[in-house]
Amino acid sequence: MTLLHMLAFLAAIIPVHGTVLGPGANGTLIIRNDPVTKMVPARTRAYRVTPKLHVTPGVGIDGFLDRSVTPWRWYDAAIAAKFTPGLPEPDRVIPFDYGSHMPHTILIDQLGRPVDLASSFPGKVELISFVFTRCPDKDECPTVSNKFKYLQDHLDPNKFHLAIISLDPVYDSPAVLRAYGKQFGADPQRWSLLTGQPQQIQNLLNRFGISSMRVSDANFIHNDRVFLVNQEGAVADIVDTVGFAPDSMISEAKHTAGLVSSPLGRLELSLVASVVALCGGSQYSGVVLMETILFFVIAIASFAVLAWVARKMWVPPSP
Repeated sequence: MTLLHMLAFLAAIIPVHGTVLGPGANGTLIIRNDPVTKMVPARTRAYRVTPKLHVTPGVGIDGFLDRSVTPWRWYDAAIAAKFTPGLPEPDRVIPFDYGSHMPHTILIDQLGRPVDLASSFPGKVELISFVFTRCPDKDECPTVSNKFKYLQDHLDPNKFHLAIISLDPVYDSPAVLRAYGKQFGADPQRWSLLTGQPQQIQNLLNRFGISSMRVSDANFIHNDRVFLVNQEGAVADIVDTVGFAPDSMISEAKHTAGLVSSPLGRLELSLVASVVALCGGSQYSGVVLMETILFFVIAIASFAVLAWVARKMWVPPSP
């Protein structure tokens, strides 16, 4: 590892969860931290913790790990249970809806940099969705990421920013997200891959209305949503499917930014999302149904036009 890579490794901010074992010397806490994939192994050591927490042994805490100081420091620490995926709990939070503003929640991107959902991309339209890097279904998370790659390549970075939030913060460390992003050509200046403290992510999943049901240690069943956030940080549109054509999403994003866009593209996006909702959330059956409906609409319209032309062309013989 070169000195530059070592400095970058140490400078990266790492969301972490651990269990307090007791007080240490000089105001530190002895903590057994959970492993952070490809970054920090599970270990027990003395950490300086800010703000100071008055906790008993056995209590879990979340925080951001700073390894650039000695002893290593946890900051923004808070008492927290282990991350537990499940259905969103809207009764415990204020869900995001049209007009809702993004919160001042600090997440960490693939380079280990802090990102504030509410203020890190001023004056830009944000497109936000969710994946997990271990997803085994090529028609789910990899499809989302491929479409975001297309959006990255076709949207002006001066006016738009893309963000994908991991719904698996226990595994998806900044290092994992960085490797995942390279598979899809993610430019960190245009497309942020985000993780965070486990309880922060759980809160955001509740607010964004994202379900995350564990079916194995490495697999989740989840719903798909894309949020478009305007330049003022407010939700402008919610697309309840990733079965959209990327060009139709580009049309909607440009409309949100106040730019000239394709009305047909926006109509297509709206139709796909509406039909998917009627189909109970199945994006693929929704797209098929929409295409079937459009086929019959076009066929009926074509027959109507042909009938009108035939009436105009056929002139009954004079008596």
